[in-house]
Amino acid sequence: MVEILRQIPENEWRRFLDEQSDATLYHTPEWKTFLEKTFDYKSRYLFATDESGQLTGMLPLFQVKSTLTGNRLCSVPFSHECGCIGDTSTQIALIDEAVAIKERYHIEKIEIRKNVETQMFQRKNTFCEHVLELSQNPGDIWKRMDKSSVRWAVNKAKKQGVSVECSINIEDLKKFYEFNCITKHNLGVPCHPWDFFKNLFSIFDGYVRMYLSQYKGRIIAGGVMEYYKDRIIYGYGAADPKHLDIHPYNAFIWKSIEDACGNGYQIYDFGRTSYDNAGLIQFKKRWGARERRLCYSYFPSQSIATTRDSIMYRLGSSVIRVMPMSAYKAFSTSIFRHFG
Repeated sequence: MVEILRQIPENEWRRFLDEQSDATLYHTPEWKTFLEKTFDYKSRYLFATDESGQLTGMLPLFQVKSTLTGNRLCSVPFSHECGCIGDTSTQIALIDEAVAIKERYHIEKIEIRKNVETQMFQRKNTFCEHVLELSQNPGDIWKRMDKSSVRWAVNKAKKQGVSVECSINIEDLKKFYEFNCITKHNLGVPCHPWDFFKNLFSIFDGYVRMYLSQYKGRIIAGGVMEYYKDRIIYGYGAADPKHLDIHPYNAFIWKSIEDACGNGYQIYDFGRTSYDNAGLIQFKKRWGARERRLCYSYFPSQSIATTRDSIMYRLGSSVIRVMPMSAYKAFSTSIFRHFG
């Protein structure tokens, strides 16, 4: 018999995740704390135990109330894949309880960012991820990378004098944040608020690291990497647009891959990509990464999605691009929580 609990001791939670091969960074207590502190989401986590009280499964859930995206339960915001952990019967019990919570609190819909094997959920494949299998020898990875684009760009960055360093310094993080604002503003999309990165580094001590590309003594680009078990996720990247011609992205990505190989990690995850972003998909493939479909599950139906080709998306992007930077930052801070 499966019993569903709302809370468990944190040491039991961590011990359970250590034993589960499909546990991710997004299942950790730190991710719960991070989302609560950054966006003030209401957590509705579910934990399953057997007759002896042993933890056998979990489903992390947040209630996101939004005038833009509706009132929904999500597992979990700002992850690219996260769902139930446990055997089949345990997962069924957890999903049933999630549906009961939806009805009890008059929540409109449930979004599980993984495949749910029940007929009531609609499954949709809108995104993919790209994963690179690592080796103890970085040279093995180098040989698999596209010679005329990726390897060429890494070599050009080195010849131009681009160097890469790791940092967890708050002033360096502020510089990265500014680049992220510029990058997203040019793309015409909201940027992460400052508290997102500040809290990420303060809460995930040991789980996150920032790689910085430098040129002539100045930071020109950065990438934030997230670490959990044998996997590294390239979470966030941004650069000074004036220096894209010397390929700072390629420089810090390659350095992070080299370090990952040397430190015994097995998977380098380039993160989630929408299928309508063909250019980014090609960029990731050229590193030798393997594409994997991401299947999300919705009840009672899929959330409304806007593609890059839609009139609404293009109109919104054009408005964002002409916003003054101060107004853009304030706008992004107020709206970003709606899209988790």
